[in-house]
Amino acid sequence: MVSVTTAALLLSVVSFVYAEEEGLTYTPGNDVTSHSKIALDQLDIKGLIDSGNFTEAKEIYINGKNREGKSLQKMARIDWVGAGLEDLTEYEKYDALFRPGNGEPYLDSFNLDAMDCAGSFEGQSPTMCAISAKKNLLCTGLAYSQYEGVKAIQNENEKNWDELFAFWNGVYDEDVDSRVNSGGPGPVQKSRDSDFGTSFREASIQAIIDGQEGFADGNFDKEKVEQAFMDFNKANLATFAQATIKYAGIFDEADLEAEKMDKKWGEGYTYFRCGAGLMDPELALYIDYVLDPRDKKDVNFTPKETVCKIVDKMLSLPSIGMDIVLDDLNIETYLPTIKEDCDIEEFKHAEGYKKKSDYVRSYIPFLGFLTVCTIYAIGFYKFNRNKKED
Repeated sequence: MVSVTTAALLLSVVSFVYAEEEGLTYTPGNDVTSHSKIALDQLDIKGLIDSGNFTEAKEIYINGKNREGKSLQKMARIDWVGAGLEDLTEYEKYDALFRPGNGEPYLDSFNLDAMDCAGSFEGQSPTMCAISAKKNLLCTGLAYSQYEGVKAIQNENEKNWDELFAFWNGVYDEDVDSRVNSGGPGPVQKSRDSDFGTSFREASIQAIIDGQEGFADGNFDKEKVEQAFMDFNKANLATFAQATIKYAGIFDEADLEAEKMDKKWGEGYTYFRCGAGLMDPELALYIDYVLDPRDKKDVNFTPKETVCKIVDKMLSLPSIGMDIVLDDLNIETYLPTIKEDCDIEEFKHAEGYKKKSDYVRSYIPFLGFLTVCTIYAIGFYKFNRNKKED
């Protein structure tokens, strides 16, 4: 039986995927313009990387520039436990997938390796390193938005909720900087909505508005804010699932120049990392295995091979995660021949779209899968225990 909550979530997906653009905007109740300035660091770093100046880009990453005393590296290294957060679920799901062998925080390790073109990026092209560094800064912004969302709920603090918006959206006041609505992960949603004909950015803004209402008149409506946070994450999962599919479908095109292949491949894999912790854990581990370019330098690909593996894997599960299914992503708008390319009759999940023997259950490292699932299970248990104690 489908629960009332699940049914409501499914209805919300349908409504925001096919809704007309409503031009939603959000006005923070607190002044978080200083927080939004960190997005300008991302834009400045991007410009420096594009000009080949990795040294100065790394300097800004480590020491900051536009927000006094703060830096993107500090965001990438935030210790959720040390900060007193009780619900570590969101962080642990990502960390379980991407924890590097050196024990360093997964976001910072990836950022530094990409900027240095060393470590896990040893031997990769400058193009691969550059695009990975730039896009992972957007993942860093999304992760910090999630951190502020968890703090807002735990501390019943509206200012933390406004900070979630600032880190996701970037500068929102043109008196602060002319580059309004740039530099955070939010603009990625606008781009993917344009590609796929969806409205997930609008859905994110609506979720943030709904969460703000949970703090109205000084009264904290925990259930409303928790639902808004879930809807925010859900909209972002949809966007980065779209980005994963988009770039997985074009990086291995026939006769593509090596530099262009590396750019599209690195972009797709890094965008995948932004939303991976929100995905079904089996799917996330599988995509990480087939799409990560850092261990496939000499692999030859057949066009559409990778995207078909990913789409088949998605269909072999009940959903991508958070009850989102392929139909919700509107992927045929961007990849109109995807069904023909992948020999799929319809986007029917889990059972019935192919014979059971045809399901793609390709090899994934079994111990790694168990590790991820165990951490997910522990996080789920802690979350539910905390809810009961509340």
